Amino acid sequence: MLNILFPKYCPGCDHPLTTAKLLACVACRNALPLTRFHQTGDPTFVDKFYGRLPLVFGTALLHYHKKGLAQKLIHAFKYNGNKAIGCWLATWLGQELAALQIADQITAVVPVPLHPKKQRQRGYNQAAVIAHQIAKCLDVPVWERILLKTTHLKAQAKKNQWDRWSHAHTFVLNPKESIPPSHLLLVDDVVTTGATLEACGLLLTKTPGIQLSCASIAIA
Repeated sequence: MLNILFPKYCPGCDHPLTTAKLLACVACRNALPLTRFHQTGDPTFVDKFYGRLPLVFGTALLHYHKKGLAQKLIHAFKYNGNKAIGCWLATWLGQELAALQIADQITAVVPVPLHPKKQRQRGYNQAAVIAHQIAKCLDVPVWERILLKTTHLKAQAKKNQWDRWSHAHTFVLNPKESIPPSHLLLVDDVVTTGATLEACGLLLTKTPGIQLSCASIAIA
């Protein structure tokens, strides 16, 4: 009855969902552009950071294309308050990671930080939501406070590569937190140029004894 009075719509195609429990319609779920990097050994994700960031492992769940299905779902999660979509995609990725040998090596999951002002505006840090769902699947902790975002900037979606690179250098290690020797999984929602993960990853790997892997919901 509630779904009749207040129908939910699929964030991928805007068609009404048949039940309130669905997050996306069957057609959109079946059409998701899965990368399968971690299942096929495709090095595309790791190669993106070649010579920039020493990664043990890296993967993304979806291919990200302008005006594509992945973009629509992530936009709903990131900007429209559809946290459930993000949890669903992150759990999907986490379950696939848990089936890999690399899962046994991960010590903790680290989300890319969001500036407190932006987090108040959105209500949550989308990378932290992803991190917590993946961590549940891997049965490891989330180290959410070891990185800080020090500058509040406008959304990066339309910035060029140089802007992204310069703006990415607004992260710092939290001086109140110590990092023991660990294999960390750094996560974010979307990888485009890779500048944000690079900036955060380089900070983390400055600490002796740190190995780094990365994962994201989507990669452009």
